[in-house]
Amino acid sequence: MAWYPGATKMELQPESDRQEAIRPTQLILHSIVANWTARRTYEFWRDSTTLESHFGIGYGLRDIAQYIGTETRADANAGANRRPDGTGAISVETASNSTATDPWNDSQVEELIDLGVWAHEEHDIPLRICRTHDDPGFGYHSMFPQWSTSGTACPGVARIKQFREVVFPGIVARANGQTTTPEETDVPHNLSRSDDRERQLTPGKWTTVPIGNVDLLAGATAYTVTAWLNLTATRGGTVQGRFYHSRPDGSRWKSPITERITTTGGSFLDFPHAGSIDTGERVRFEAVYYPDDPADETPVPITSSRARGLYWK
Repeated sequence: MAWYPGATKMELQPESDRQEAIRPTQLILHSIVANWTARRTYEFWRDSTTLESHFGIGYGLRDIAQYIGTETRADANAGANRRPDGTGAISVETASNSTATDPWNDSQVEELIDLGVWAHEEHDIPLRICRTHDDPGFGYHSMFPQWSTSGTACPGVARIKQFREVVFPGIVARANGQTTTPEETDVPHNLSRSDDRERQLTPGKWTTVPIGNVDLLAGATAYTVTAWLNLTATRGGTVQGRFYHSRPDGSRWKSPITERITTTGGSFLDFPHAGSIDTGERVRFEAVYYPDDPADETPVPITSSRARGLYWK
């Protein structure tokens, strides 16, 4: 097993000795949604859950700890923990506020860059952002659905932006002998859309819901958006919603599903999501309705829809 010399060793037992070996090919960044030191994260893994990460980083200077050797499986990345071929991901939890909306502070950015360089040099993780869920490289928790069990926005929009514009470029630069760290220069833009045109949801059929336009976003790099649907349906039905990224080649990436239950009369349902966007992708929203009575095939009307949020170019 490999131990990073820049971190304080706080070895978790029996996990460190008993869990399977991996060949690390990825490094995945997380937010723990708590203002915890690296030691407090260790105590949480030790005392309160069967999950764990390889590393924890607090807000303070040099507050980084390693809990499991990087050639041993840690259970923070779902399908990326260990694959059938023995490859797996190194997981890094980082302190955040209680809603995971704050950016990494300067010391966290420095720790992430130094750790990323070490992972590249120690394990030959390539200096690229993962292109698929099993592609070697660097990424963040919400990048692919295979990396979580039930969907996640981790590490948060602000940190996704930092990963793409500051942290990952910093890893590449430092690994290649450069000493400066890229700076963030832009601010988010507001997204505000509304649409009062009535549209029908056919039971059991996923339907793209235009909110003003079919494309909610194009030409952005990251976003946090909530879609609201006002619809009339019988009580106890289920509406599922998700965002998807339409690609130039006709393929699509789909976000995790958010599920809401209808009430008597009008239902006002919210569907939040945060993510990043690759070049050429367009963000859209779709929904499907399942009535409480499976034999009911009556379409339900969406009487209005709204989308609000922030995005970065």
